[in-house]
Amino acid sequence: MAGWTLPEFSSVADALSVVGFAVTCWVAWQAKNIRRYFFNRVRIGEILPELTKEADELLLALKAWESTNGTGRETYIVLARLKGRLLNLKHKVVADEKKTLVSLLAKIEKKKFYVVAGKITDITQDDAWEIATDYAGMISQVAGGHKDSSWRQQ
Repeated sequence: MAGWTLPEFSSVADALSVVGFAVTCWVAWQAKNIRRYFFNRVRIGEILPELTKEADELLLALKAWESTNGTGRETYIVLARLKGRLLNLKHKVVADEKKTLVSLLAKIEKKKFYVVAGKITDITQDDAWEIATDYAGMISQVAGGHKDSSWRQQ
């Protein structure tokens, strides 16, 4: 192993093959990123109606929680489903939308000691309304980004 050395570039062809390999690797990496971006943007169009439905269910559950006999159980179930959808959506959105999504997930998880995720049942009614408000804003942000990307493709 001690006798290993780098190959000597004796001609221009050797140098160009190394440069060509580097360019090929860069093009392959860019193609993978572009394919992933467009696949995720198409998938967002399928997810948006589900997200809107979850928002409506969350509002209905919050209204039931405010009733005289409301316990918040329906709200916790909807929040648990919403958390799963957001985790699925997390890798499909661009940077600005991801910031909003991560902050919304942080409100749902309410981490204890910055490491351990808290229980969904620890969320108060006021926190749930704040989550619903932020969720509505996030949906309109993602929907707007999706409409913009589909407009650019035409």
